[in-house]
Amino acid sequence: MEKYFNQINIRFIRLLFKLALPIALQTFLGSSMALVDTLMIGQLNEAAIAAVGIANQFVFIFMVLQFGIHGGVAIFTAQYWGRGDLVNVKKLSGIGLMTGLALGAVFTFATMVIPDAMIELFSKDTRVIGLGSEYLWIVGFSFGISVFTFSYMNNLRSMEIVKAPMYASLIAVVLNVALNYMLIFGKMGFPAMGVNGAAIATCISKFIEGFALMAMVHWKKYPIAASIAEMLDFDAAFAKRVLKTCWPVFLNELVWVSGVSIYNIVYARIGTESIAAVNIVVSIENFILIPFFGMFYAGSTIIGNSIGAGRPKDAYLYGKFLLAIQFSMGILAGGLMILSRDTILSFYNLSEGAYRNAYHLMFVSGIILCVKITNFTNIVSVLRGGGDTRFGFFLDLTGVWCIGIPIAFFAAFYFHLPVYWVMALVVTEEIYKLGLGIPRFFSRKWIKNLADQT
Repeated sequence: MEKYFNQINIRFIRLLFKLALPIALQTFLGSSMALVDTLMIGQLNEAAIAAVGIANQFVFIFMVLQFGIHGGVAIFTAQYWGRGDLVNVKKLSGIGLMTGLALGAVFTFATMVIPDAMIELFSKDTRVIGLGSEYLWIVGFSFGISVFTFSYMNNLRSMEIVKAPMYASLIAVVLNVALNYMLIFGKMGFPAMGVNGAAIATCISKFIEGFALMAMVHWKKYPIAASIAEMLDFDAAFAKRVLKTCWPVFLNELVWVSGVSIYNIVYARIGTESIAAVNIVVSIENFILIPFFGMFYAGSTIIGNSIGAGRPKDAYLYGKFLLAIQFSMGILAGGLMILSRDTILSFYNLSEGAYRNAYHLMFVSGIILCVKITNFTNIVSVLRGGGDTRFGFFLDLTGVWCIGIPIAFFAAFYFHLPVYWVMALVVTEEIYKLGLGIPRFFSRKWIKNLADQT
């Protein structure tokens, strides 16, 4: 048994890093766009930082819900790829694109018609509302092409094809940095457009990323390079079975992201200095999480492929190893975040109050990082990869709405605590999810062969 376990670990580690490194690099490139925007906008003023951060909350909601749709479809893609069923892989791509475009149309309409109302949910500062609504209106034009990027990216990852998304993101990031420099600050003959310049740069970069990825897929003739007829060649029964499993993933992301948005509404109502500090720390945390995201998605793919290929025992051992290594690395990453606070925050032009908030928020984030990473690994990599989408939905639903949000409101508006104390109390939800999620993993009830069911 020990020899078998060691062989499993060696095989898993090799495949994990083969997939995780390109995914981590692609995630790094994607996160760099947001971080570069924050750093460059950070040279203007706190109102600009808050406006872009708040506008990006709406963009973030769109992205998370798209991830819910395409991540749910990718669960099936991984298992069908594991059993070599390419016909159904193409059908899954069609289901994902149709659903994603329908949702994208709703978000695009909202950004075109009521951008002010979106920003006013988070802030009453007229400067922030004006800047944020203009940024959101411009960025909203990129939502349609982003649907294709999400669909292709998630399905390719599920089939262990990870370099194409990485190359597309590399092109987009290089372009975004150059355009930001020219349009925000008015370089190389362009007018200084500030926040609007950042929005235009982001929008153009997203279009180039999407078209580049689609071009690579069809040029290389990857398995998802399907015709419209092939993607739409599914019946109602097939779509129903797929959506039955994908629906909890979408709801899971909806519940989670709506909870995060409410947290940010609470932080913003505490004050502009508070939400500016939160936006900075979230950007830093996302940057630190980049190596982990590579293993989140790679682990989910390997687990799904193993179950689809009829190796549930391997899937369990892969999950066990993944949880252990992610927790250990989370401790190291959290310590790094705490120790580097002064150095990182020195890059931002902040008032004394915003600096103090960000400094303490980075400590809170660093302490809880290992638990947050473990929960994400368990829910996204293991439970979803294994087809157990409903339990992950249950964890986020109860954790966010029954624990986190009530605590946030009481801490901020009844006890009037500083933003860093509010966030420190909110992370109680992560402890709760860990307490229920780990026993679920050891029960092995999450291992479900969806390919056999459909």
